Amino acid sequence: MKYSSSFLIFLFLLLLTTLWFGACEVNSNKPKPAKRIAILVGDKSHPATLHEYLKNARLIKVMLDNVKLPEKIQTAIYYQGWPENTADLDSADLILTLSDGRDGPNGVEVPFMTDERMEIIQKQLDRGCGFMTFHFSTFTPDKYGDEILNWVGGYFDWENEKGEREWYSDIEFLEEEIELPNKLHPIANGVKPFKVIEEYYYNLRFPGSDPRFSAIVNVPELGSSRSHGDVVAWAIEREDGGRGFGTSMGHYYANWKNQDYRKLILNAIVWTAGIEVPANGIEVSFYTDKEVTRKLYETEYKGLILTGNDYPGHKWKETTPEIKKAVEESGTIYFDISTNINDLYQYDLRDYDLLVFNYCNWEDPDPLWQESKKALKQYVENGGSLMFIHFTNGAFHYSLPGAGASDWPYYRKLCRRVWDHDDNSAHDKYGSFKVNINDPSHEITDKISSFEITDELYYNQKGEEPIHVLLSALSKDTGKEEPLAWIYEIEGLNGKSSRVFQTVLGHGPESLKSEEIKTILSNAALWLTRGAERWNDL
Repeated sequence: MKYSSSFLIFLFLLLLTTLWFGACEVNSNKPKPAKRIAILVGDKSHPATLHEYLKNARLIKVMLDNVKLPEKIQTAIYYQGWPENTADLDSADLILTLSDGRDGPNGVEVPFMTDERMEIIQKQLDRGCGFMTFHFSTFTPDKYGDEILNWVGGYFDWENEKGEREWYSDIEFLEEEIELPNKLHPIANGVKPFKVIEEYYYNLRFPGSDPRFSAIVNVPELGSSRSHGDVVAWAIEREDGGRGFGTSMGHYYANWKNQDYRKLILNAIVWTAGIEVPANGIEVSFYTDKEVTRKLYETEYKGLILTGNDYPGHKWKETTPEIKKAVEESGTIYFDISTNINDLYQYDLRDYDLLVFNYCNWEDPDPLWQESKKALKQYVENGGSLMFIHFTNGAFHYSLPGAGASDWPYYRKLCRRVWDHDDNSAHDKYGSFKVNINDPSHEITDKISSFEITDELYYNQKGEEPIHVLLSALSKDTGKEEPLAWIYEIEGLNGKSSRVFQTVLGHGPESLKSEEIKTILSNAALWLTRGAERWNDL
């Protein structure tokens, strides 16, 4: 059979059309590349439940992990406000800052606001990366004001022409309904006006007439007479194709439980990252801190290691990671590390099943705030568990050289065997010795035989409260079997009790790398957390 040339051409074009539509269909079903969000988390600086940078970051990550969007979102959290490897920012679609801001000429350094780091961020924004400031990170010195206006569209201005703290902007605590002045903006998708208790920053520094700028949220009750004076959330679309968003909201962590507040902030995050916001906005549940821990770390429990100071011969920067590693090997607990002892007050201790002290206030006579003392006492009275490592038993003691004014008698109720510099507390010369198992039937020492270790063998530690000894060793100096690790319980409130594990081992990273010590610490953490009776999650 013969075919005309026109028919053959028709068949050829039909084939091409079929192949083209098929390719389009395959391409349309191809998943979009993941969007990367980098969250820069600063150190805590406010009381528990306020300015919860770390908890905000982790909750945001878990919520974004559970959002159904065409694009997959990968969220990375960077501590101390900056990544160790700045190349990590090169592939970010959004940089979100959760940190303190500068509030005065002698204020703390904002983690990302140094000349070098601002240049690095500018490089990312030049390629279209989004940028977002949140609550306190909106505070900006005028030195960087032009950059922040271009990146985000607004900032809290504390500085006068002389560089002094003379607020152009202001702060007000309110519980009033917000307004959405630009309901057609994607960030407002699905958001209904809501009311939360908030520390609103207002009278912020915004650009003049700028078509790139959009007011997203305003609070009329702030009563500002300035143009955009009552705006507390805003957005900008930059010439480089990138987007910026800022909000002065974010003071109270509990506001995440409000569905519309949650939707507003998550809408802003995905929009600023260059993702299309669904018509009804981002809909995702609130997760308790316990749920966040399970989802991020696949652990049942979370602990906090408190460190940051010690006798100079004790290398806490080296021993703390070893403690964390040893305890986490059980796979049932994850540890945060704090280098500020007053995080006892600034962290929400209800989030932690176990506090580990690897700390001594050497030559620091006034390290603990009264609020921190109260928070620790409350934690213990409500069934929180404790672990004391090595020279931690020398902390807050009247005999501590250069720090005797820190004496806190209640601490000796918690830490029952302490080092007394005024008496005969001491240790054998650093070296190798045999550790004996005093109670092989206890779950902390189960299946562990006597072992050799290189450490300091403490002796003549002071205290009369009863303890149950698990480990001991023969001192060359005293000729006696000296206790090295023990447990006890402290009666709390409403029938609750706090479990405590204390060891005077752990002088250096070498002893903490011992397989036996790693197992003992891990077992102790399990024993402690299983006995913990915690407050309800937020």
